[in-house]
Amino acid sequence: MKNFFKVGMIMLLLLSGCSSNEPEKDTKESASKTSEAKSASPVKLNFSAVGDNLIHDFIYDHLRQPDGTYRFDEMYEPTQYLNKDRDLSYINLETICGGEELGLSGYPTFNGPTQVLDSLHKAGYNWLSAASNHTMDKGEEGIVKQLEYLEKYPDITVTGSQKSPEAKRLHVKNIKGVKVGLMSYTFGLNGIPLPEGKDYLVNLIDEEQIKQDMQELNKQSDVQIVSMHWGEEYQFVPNENQTQLAQLLSDAGVDVIVGGHPHVIQPMDYLTGKSGNQTLVMYSLGNFISSQAENDRMLGGMGRWTIDYDKEKKAVEFEQVEFWPTITYIGDNYQTYKTYALKDYTDELANQHMIHANQGQDLSRGYFIERTKQIMNDKIKIVY
Repeated sequence: MKNFFKVGMIMLLLLSGCSSNEPEKDTKESASKTSEAKSASPVKLNFSAVGDNLIHDFIYDHLRQPDGTYRFDEMYEPTQYLNKDRDLSYINLETICGGEELGLSGYPTFNGPTQVLDSLHKAGYNWLSAASNHTMDKGEEGIVKQLEYLEKYPDITVTGSQKSPEAKRLHVKNIKGVKVGLMSYTFGLNGIPLPEGKDYLVNLIDEEQIKQDMQELNKQSDVQIVSMHWGEEYQFVPNENQTQLAQLLSDAGVDVIVGGHPHVIQPMDYLTGKSGNQTLVMYSLGNFISSQAENDRMLGGMGRWTIDYDKEKKAVEFEQVEFWPTITYIGDNYQTYKTYALKDYTDELANQHMIHANQGQDLSRGYFIERTKQIMNDKIKIVY
């Protein structure tokens, strides 16, 4: 009986030992499958984009402090929170910031302090478009100085201008394992010619070149976003050239188009490309910061959207696409410049706005809400 008991116990232990390995193996296989499923599942990429960073001399003159520094941080602080949950935040460098060494200047040939660029970095902007009609305002030297200064911020991607023929024109940013291709173009340079043999300095709109660029960018990236400096100033609807170029970009496979130059907002829309792809287009996000003394030029916008990218299907799907109106506030006898989301802008601020106080223009919340509704369409959610 003792021998039988010992044999039974040994068999029980052996069987127990075998069975204890099976769940462990199953767990490892299950974890591996779960990991594979997660890597193959759609990746959520969060984006924001605002309009023109238009630095007039009025702005830096009033924000210069006695010690020679500037209070530029405060311009971007009220909206900084809207960049914190974004993977990529865009702003258009309407005017270059080549620094005081080149001589600061305002309209019509601009050049701002480099400290503006520091404040943009602090505010969370990590994609700067440097292709506008003012990019050549200080010539090649202005472009080079601005780009060299921005090299101190390796997390910032700058598109639209290059300091040498060897520099990259097409940029790809890896976000959560998804390759996001970025590019910028401008319609012109206010009649200033590019130096002979130096076309690389600024990306000008050229349909054939755009097609070639997009063909190459599609090979290098999963998602493509293009900034376009186009349209007519102070017009609230896109012109035929804008809509034609937007369709060309959509047909070329571009997922998102961010537009600027009119200095006022224009609608956001969806286009369908020739391959059946969907393209989100923001025709103009208006001014983000400026001292243009018109109420409609104080009204800009922030586009906010999420892309679900399916790695397995290589498919893009848009989520939570929103337009947030923004208001440039000028107060304290022109000693304060700040941009607020309309959601955070109050009638108390409106009453203190210098354009209202000195010119009697309507800058109330109600005015900007109505103007936004009149200009935009019902395709995009407006947040105010």
